[in-house]
Amino acid sequence: MQVEHTPGQFFVVVNGKKALLDYTINGKKMNLFHTFTDPELRGQGLAEKLCVAAFEHAKKNELRIIPTCEYVRDAFLKKHPEWDSIAEHW
Repeated sequence: MQVEHTPGQFFVVVNGKKALLDYTINGKKMNLFHTFTDPELRGQGLAEKLCVAAFEHAKKNELRIIPTCEYVRDAFLKKHPEWDSIAEHW
């Protein structure tokens, strides 16, 4: 399953159902502010895949991540401390 990217959103579609991660960019900061996974798709690690895609995009484009989304801040970053170097913590 391929993560797709349009400005402001990373997403995957599986059987017509969507998982997504919304973001904004202001200067050199990328605010990851919302994730959603359709209930039928939950438990498959899709939010994690979306986060990896977003963090890779940020790294490639020399952006700092602002993890205002609770999932990104409280679950993903705790599981993946290797991304701490590009994330803002408060």
